[in-house]
Amino acid sequence: MGNGALVFPLTATNNNDKAVSLITYSTDDGQKWEIPEGVSSETCRHPRITEWEEGTLLMVTYCEDGRKVFESRDMGKTWTEAVGKLPGVWLKTSPVFLEVNWRVGDLITATIEERKVMLYTQKVRHSPEENEPNALHLWVTDNNRTFHFGPFSVDSAENKTFANTLLYSDGELYLLQQRGSTTSTAVSLARLTEELSKIKSVLSTWKKLDAFFSESSIPTAGLVGFLSDAASDDVTWIDEYRCLNASVT
Repeated sequence: MGNGALVFPLTATNNNDKAVSLITYSTDDGQKWEIPEGVSSETCRHPRITEWEEGTLLMVTYCEDGRKVFESRDMGKTWTEAVGKLPGVWLKTSPVFLEVNWRVGDLITATIEERKVMLYTQKVRHSPEENEPNALHLWVTDNNRTFHFGPFSVDSAENKTFANTLLYSDGELYLLQQRGSTTSTAVSLARLTEELSKIKSVLSTWKKLDAFFSESSIPTAGLVGFLSDAASDDVTWIDEYRCLNASVT
């Protein structure tokens, strides 16, 4: 965290024998570890955490009734559902197996092009009936707009991704992956040069459009997109912020 604390997510079982998500942290470089009493709601596991605002932790969990985002402003003593944060992550599920399952692999915070953003990966898992390979996707958001890049790592029968970690350091974006088969795996580190270049271009577009609309008295706070009928097919409306186009029928 910004204050130097080391924070790790945990999954535990409560007195009702239900899975819950929580954190452990250290403020002295790992000499002593604290486990706060605060936990997520029941049946939530596989947490991913990051510091968004100073002293504020966001935690993405995979729950029985779908993915949820929780927020803590007191180092994990209490957690509340963070409605509106990471909107692309929220998903309600049903007891039946979904045709497509988007699971968050990693979540980090970075400052790119002078803008603080969160980057997260999602593994797309298709049902056995679908003739589609599972693949890794990358998302970037400033908690207002969200840009999607992918797929950029596709599974095959002999080479699948089991785990992944993002790292942004010294102006470079990296992806650490554990890939392989059920009999053998290997760990690789790749520099995401093309993806980072695209992200910088998109963030630059956001900045330029915000400045343009501010000068024309159009408020940009909460503005997630700006659609124009610039496409040639008379059906698609282009989002000038390069996030999500729309089709008119």
